Amino acid sequence: MRRIFLISILLLACSFGVFPQAQQTTPPPPDEPPVLTVPKDYRYNARGRRDPFVNPVPKPKGVLAPPVAARPPGLRGVLIAEAQIAGVVTSKEPSMNVVVIGAPGVKSPYFARVGDQLYDAVVKNITLETVTFTVTGPGGEARAPRDIVRQVRPKPGEDK
Repeated sequence: MRRIFLISILLLACSFGVFPQAQQTTPPPPDEPPVLTVPKDYRYNARGRRDPFVNPVPKPKGVLAPPVAARPPGLRGVLIAEAQIAGVVTSKEPSMNVVVIGAPGVKSPYFARVGDQLYDAVVKNITLETVTFTVTGPGGEARAPRDIVRQVRPKPGEDK
């Protein structure tokens, strides 16, 4: 009885496709184009409408974005806009003052003294409350210098 039951289950399983048989697949003939290609003689008939597959705002031709210059590694590659002042270390002698600068994507902070160069600025003055930077051009280019004073501990509601 048990044998008959097992044989009937196997026959039913084979007939319903539980055990698939290997089927040979035939490749498409070489002269037929792929399924999602547009025929060569196809033309879009607008009839007053725009083609939905064409960008309505074309990109300007001949205008290329300026190449992005690779910045040097370390403190010399940090922009003044990216620099985050983490703290200062002050001393009785002003030449010993150090500012701790953090940069995005960098795990360890940089330590800068007066005169150290960032990508587009130079550290001019370090006090307990403020750090003054003199902005130069990118990479130290000559430009009309201007000073930026950043607070070490900004007051609530003040930009960092």
